[in-house]
Amino acid sequence: MTITLDDITSLLHLPVVGVFHSFELLDVNHAVDMLVELLEVSAVEVGAETIQCHGSYVRLLWLPDVYQMKIEACDWIVAARTYLLHLLGCTLFANKSATHVHVVFLDALCDLSRSVGYAWGVAALVHMYDNLNDASKSTTWQLAGYVTLL
Repeated sequence: MTITLDDITSLLHLPVVGVFHSFELLDVNHAVDMLVELLEVSAVEVGAETIQCHGSYVRLLWLPDVYQMKIEACDWIVAARTYLLHLLGCTLFANKSATHVHVVFLDALCDLSRSVGYAWGVAALVHMYDNLNDASKSTTWQLAGYVTLL
């Protein structure tokens, strides 16, 4: 028994047909630049956040603060990006920390009109299979990914 693309479609209603987005790892400087540009926060604040997270990550607890700030400023596009990054970090692309999300996923949200056309279901399934592969090793104690699918 295995999880298939049909399961992704029927359970999560995510598209499995569309454009594939390649998530390439970011160095910290590129991640800081992306956060400053797309979430419109200060470089000092983002720098402190990435230092605290030890890399190209942000805390899931930091994102609701940014979201609230953008809602109060009526900056709806940035608020939507922030909300979606938080959602991706908590569900489809959850990692073992359960407290951080990789900034690389923000790249897929830079143009929200194009984000709709991505094959999110495929990316979620690949992420789940990759994490299942890691979890099958005897030295691994935790499973990451969208565990609800299991």
